Amino acid sequence: MAVTRTGPLLAVLGAGLFLVAVDATVLHVALPDLVRQLRPGAAAQVWIVAIYPLTAAPLLLPAGTLGDRFGRRRVLVTGYAVFGVASLACALAPGVPALLAARAALGVGGALIMPVTMALLRQLFPDRRRRRTAIAVCSGIAGTGSVFGPVLGGLLVQAWGWRATFLVNPPVILAAVVAALRWLPRSPRGGEPWDALSAVLAAGGVLGLAFAVGPSGGGFAAGAAGCVLLGLFVRRQRRAEAPLLDLTLFGRPGVPGAAAGVLLVMSTLVGLGLLLAQYLQVVLGLSPVAAAERLLLVLGASAVGSVVAPRLLDRFGNTRVRTAGFALAAASLAIPAAGGLPSPWWLGGALVGSGLGMALAVTSSTDTLLSAAPADRAGGAAAVEKTGYELGAGLGTTAFGSLAAAVYAAHLVVPPGVPDAVHRLALAGPAQAEAASHGLAQAAELLAAARAACTASVQAAAAVAGGLFTLATLVSLDRGRIGRYTIRSALARLRGRRLRRDPRASRGRSTAGASGGSPAAVRRCGPGTPSTPR
Repeated sequence: MAVTRTGPLLAVLGAGLFLVAVDATVLHVALPDLVRQLRPGAAAQVWIVAIYPLTAAPLLLPAGTLGDRFGRRRVLVTGYAVFGVASLACALAPGVPALLAARAALGVGGALIMPVTMALLRQLFPDRRRRRTAIAVCSGIAGTGSVFGPVLGGLLVQAWGWRATFLVNPPVILAAVVAALRWLPRSPRGGEPWDALSAVLAAGGVLGLAFAVGPSGGGFAAGAAGCVLLGLFVRRQRRAEAPLLDLTLFGRPGVPGAAAGVLLVMSTLVGLGLLLAQYLQVVLGLSPVAAAERLLLVLGASAVGSVVAPRLLDRFGNTRVRTAGFALAAASLAIPAAGGLPSPWWLGGALVGSGLGMALAVTSSTDTLLSAAPADRAGGAAAVEKTGYELGAGLGTTAFGSLAAAVYAAHLVVPPGVPDAVHRLALAGPAQAEAASHGLAQAAELLAAARAACTASVQAAAAVAGGLFTLATLVSLDRGRIGRYTIRSALARLRGRRLRRDPRASRGRSTAGASGGSPAAVRRCGPGTPSTPR
């Protein structure tokens, strides 16, 4: 189903993606104000941020296939409605339990919106060149939303408080519902039945993995239960005549690497974004707006990456562009890991480079996943991509948050004479140390120690993220055989130049080929070995 109204369609689809991405990071800057009002504990603080992506991740695959079965426009509008109502509930939450429940409902709405939106791109833009442009636009919108979340949060918190960060959603959602009903075409219902049992197994499996890495410390039991349920899901898909997810998708070139790339990029973007927002405010003493302005560098770089990605994909292919994105992100993250955090120039360069590299990696990964599936089953492929997106956001929040908390506690040197209650509160984090230091004689020493420990924790998290991107670069080079292909191509071009310069070598090689090949070629090809290069 080709379309001509590209602008209105991308505006409708991008609005939902933007809000879903914003709500994954909007509390990064707003969290200190929320903590002062609701006073959640250390674990509750992590849950308030992480419950949104960890609720969405298990529901993405069922929601994506729901769109394939019952109509994508219908599921998308339902997701918009759930998201808008949940946003109001978050803004009006009287305490931590109500806020957690409302944030979980936001995750349900986001799970209905994201995979259906990407599946609609596959349906509405069958031409791959136009689809790559549409994917780049929507990926850029989603990445911009993730980075713009702290910016928006800082502006709203400074003006009206943390509750205002949720009140911006309902008006936009209402406009998106009206525009979707007007501009989006009805998609036909799928003829195959929707396998509810497979949906439950998939959701339960991903939920188990999410809780295994979550802030509650589900650990081995939750992870083992998740693996068992996913194993049963895979077994059922292999035997089903109409599987919920076509597992042959993962056997196609580039698909596993693309899914892993989305997971890695989102875990780093969200996890490190939260830590950097706190570092800029607590250690450097910036206001929420000033801290958000620093993070705008990532937004700008992501936008540039989304603009140039389609041309790069057309020229170099998905694997090379994704590998280049991994390498650029790894090099950029080495700057804060090596001690460049205090310098605005070094930190700015790191933010720009990492934003550009991650945008290239996400755009190429999304195009690989959506192009691997036929249009009528694009919901499943989009759900795989968005599961990596949301699971990565939750994993980044919990894993990098736990790592930073451990490094912070290990490096915090509390001055002597500090009361035990203040000591325990200071160990919970730099913001808590700042709040607990009021009125103490050792306030200046405690704040200096907390800031030094916070800096060490952010450096450690950046080092781990950079190491993961370096590993992803090496794996992508090996899987894509880019290094060998590049060397082989360079040698071939060099031989071509020599042949053009020396016609006698060309005639000699032709003669050798006519007589059965050169002796070296005969020696390389043993008995039964084909002489055709692999």
